[in-house]
Amino acid sequence: MRAWLVVIVVNLALLIGVGGGYLYWGRQAEQLAVELKAARKAPQLPEREWTDVAGVVRGVMPELGVVVLSHGDMQGYMRPMTMGFKVASPQLYQGLEVGDDVRFTLRGRPPRVNIVAMEKAAR
Repeated sequence: MRAWLVVIVVNLALLIGVGGGYLYWGRQAEQLAVELKAARKAPQLPEREWTDVAGVVRGVMPELGVVVLSHGDMQGYMRPMTMGFKVASPQLYQGLEVGDDVRFTLRGRPPRVNIVAMEKAAR
């Protein structure tokens, strides 16, 4: 096969591959832009509050303003699990140690919620 024919075939393959990929991903990006616009227009969830939630301290990260808790069920929000929560004030986690039982109040618009009250629970 002659060299010029190989060059033409390779260039044609690249053109088809890159062009097809560009068309596909361009349509994907366009669809994402439409979905984002619709999501921004959608009404925000109302601010909610979950009170007297039981939990166990698994970690305190003061540099991030986060407390990691294993918590009980939060009706209408999430099932029991272990996760980190932002804390509204650094005073809320002062004096807490890993393993402490706590009761806390969570407030915000999901998924942006903060712990606004927390106290050690009686054992």
